[in-house]
Order: sequence, then C-alpha cells, then structure tokens
Amino acid sequence: MPQITSKELMYLDDVLSLQEHMAKCLSDCATRLQDQQLKALCQNLSSRCQNNFNSMVRNLG
Repeated sequence: MPQITSKELMYLDDVLSLQEHMAKCLSDCATRLQDQQLKALCQNLSSRCQNNFNSMVRNLG
C-alpha cells in the first residue's frame, strides 16, 4: 500500500471533521424542525454523513 503524505493526511482529517460536524448539525436541525418532510430529510442526511464518517474511519484503520 502506498505511503500517505502529510498533505493527504491533513485532507483526510478535514474531511472526517466535516462529515462528523455535518452529521451533528443535521441531527440538531432535525430535532428542531416541525415539518415532517424536512425533519426526515435532515435525519436521512445526518445518517448518511455518519455512515460516510464510519466507513472512512473503518477503511483507514
């Protein structure tokens, strides 16, 4: 497996942080929304972000 450069590691760290942050923000929005369609959309997007985060961590580890 090729060596990961420090620049690539910084990029991966940024992407992981953003995915985690988006999952939390979308989950928070979902709890505050009254509109059921928007609530469901935010919950779905939050789950996708969390799944992306988990998948990336699993593949990197």
